[in-house]
Amino acid sequence: MKFVVLLTDGMSDHKIEALGGKTVMQYAKKPNMDKLLTEGVGGFIKTTPEGYYPGSDICNLSVMGYDPTIYYSGRSPLEAGSQGIELGKSDMAFRCNLVTLDGEIMDDFSAHHIDAKVAQACIKELDSIFRPEGIEFYPGVGYRNLMVMRNVDFDMKTTPPHDIMGQGWKKYLPTGRGSEKLLDIMQRAKSVFDGGKYARANSIWFWGEGRKPDMPLFKELYGLNGSVVAAVDLIRGIGRFGGLDVIDVPGATGFIDTNFEGKAEYALKTLEKNDYVFIHVEAPDEAGHMGSVEEKVKAVENIDSRMLPILMEGLKKFGEFRILITPDHPTPVLKRTHVAEPVPAIIYGTGVKPDGNTTYDEFMKPTFFIENGYRIADYFLKSAVING
Repeated sequence: MKFVVLLTDGMSDHKIEALGGKTVMQYAKKPNMDKLLTEGVGGFIKTTPEGYYPGSDICNLSVMGYDPTIYYSGRSPLEAGSQGIELGKSDMAFRCNLVTLDGEIMDDFSAHHIDAKVAQACIKELDSIFRPEGIEFYPGVGYRNLMVMRNVDFDMKTTPPHDIMGQGWKKYLPTGRGSEKLLDIMQRAKSVFDGGKYARANSIWFWGEGRKPDMPLFKELYGLNGSVVAAVDLIRGIGRFGGLDVIDVPGATGFIDTNFEGKAEYALKTLEKNDYVFIHVEAPDEAGHMGSVEEKVKAVENIDSRMLPILMEGLKKFGEFRILITPDHPTPVLKRTHVAEPVPAIIYGTGVKPDGNTTYDEFMKPTFFIENGYRIADYFLKSAVING
């Protein structure tokens, strides 16, 4: 049997007055998702364990079947793994966002989605300045970059910049043991942005710190060879640490202009070799952080119209298959950040008996509720019959 997870990052939402009191999922035209639900089952997954922040790191680990309370050691080490950056036990990685500050306000967590080449040039300059001090900067995708420090004993608290959009940033600066070093780097880095040579980026922001995780291989847990189709380093890093093949897709951007068709096509191709593929689509999450109802509706409709027809037609040749469609967490456009709420999911395919739901949204009648989110993998991959 072939298994497909289509992870629609941040897709679920809250009711929005501008949409007539509907959520984005209720308002968007998504006939293919609704058809799969009509012929499959719907339910909810609690992807964020109690006491944890509903980050994409935590929530994607859950959906992939890794218990975050055991295997999570920070976001940035996962991204470092994607880039092949080796980390020792005493090394620490940090996400380094390029951001736009407007005085004392966090204007934009992504420097208004800075161009990738501009961002790479900026990170390269930062690296040339700080590497002689043992501080390493690595370019990622656009605003998403990394900083690594070796042989450090830090214990600090940081805040994701997308959580403080439009708010005063000073009270969210790093605190705790070692934070003074980060504050020094941030202050000294400001001169790099003089004159606006890196577009609207005018500062760096550190968060998501952590050390190298110790994760078992996906095949050891679930007995399947698999792959990951994703543009963002975080998801690619989870895949690498789990021993999954990481697939490059031309035109995959981690933004709302991504190559939707290409992701579906490359996922099908990898199923010729493997039995499991995890497809990550960042677009709804980015639109949520932007606070754009229009772009989020468009993102949902693009997934439905540009990805699902390709996937469902292509899966027919494999005979037996299942597909799980789910967000990792909600990213409500009115909040512009993640919230720790259960997410709506569809399971369709071999051994799945319809449950009577017809419309895929946050208010469907659940056939299943996965309290410990990581157990969705057992339910999806190992159940002989679902809704039997």
